[in-house]
Amino acid sequence: MSKNTRMLFSNDASRFFLPWISLAMVFIAVLVLAAAVISYTSINAWNKSLSGSLTVQIPTYTDDGTPKGEILKTQIETTLTILRSSDGIMGASVLSDEQMNNLMAPWIGDKADLSALPLPKLIDVTIEAGKIPDLNQIQADLKEQVPDARLDSHRIWLKNLIDMGHGMIQLMLLLIVLLLGTLAITVIYATRTSLSVHKPVIALVHMIGAGDGYVALQYARRSLKLTLSGSLIGFMLTLPVMWVIKTFVTSLSPDFIISFSLTFEQWLILAMVPILVSILAFITAYKTVIAYLRRFL
Repeated sequence: MSKNTRMLFSNDASRFFLPWISLAMVFIAVLVLAAAVISYTSINAWNKSLSGSLTVQIPTYTDDGTPKGEILKTQIETTLTILRSSDGIMGASVLSDEQMNNLMAPWIGDKADLSALPLPKLIDVTIEAGKIPDLNQIQADLKEQVPDARLDSHRIWLKNLIDMGHGMIQLMLLLIVLLLGTLAITVIYATRTSLSVHKPVIALVHMIGAGDGYVALQYARRSLKLTLSGSLIGFMLTLPVMWVIKTFVTSLSPDFIISFSLTFEQWLILAMVPILVSILAFITAYKTVIAYLRRFL
């Protein structure tokens, strides 16, 4: 940078202001983005656990211990009709006695007489690949028409958790957009303030032949340098914070439902935040100076 260029920024408070603002913005943005990435990865894992099959149980005895008889057949047919007509379900079938024997063998042995046990009828439900049925609606239909039927409950809970996770990711992305917008406004304000303070010097530089693009480029480079320095520090500060959070959660429950491990590609995405923020500051400062000079000089 030439001597005349350095004159534009003498005694300019933005050299202290921009690094601190970018540090705070990047620190928050990286943590929020990391939470969004982790949530997205966890949701994908949860979706896989919802795929494949689930079960519906129908008790074979009433509450007072009486066999249901024909009522059981009606309940099974009604349940099968509800399941097979639901979007996202490929098929549903009742497990045979032989299949029930194989299912219970690890717990009660191969030679146990299952007919003496009040085992429920199990309906195996096959879910269409890549498509999750509306489990809440299925459960509501079963509760209305076959109150005794019990849908695999943990899948419903997991489906609700997935829906909540999608909402949280959208909220996180909106917060990141707001942070970037706030940073852009900050750069505009700092740049315009500096332009107003140094207006006489800029006019003098104009008189000796410097164009609008030259002045704008100097401001843009300076904003890039100041923002990048603060952004890198902000990014580095997120690393110990993320490590502490991961260590704390893992110490509470090693099998926590959310995985805090990040892949190389995901770390690369996080590392791009300081660079993208600095580029945003560069473009914002350049356009701000050009607009100001064309209006006032």
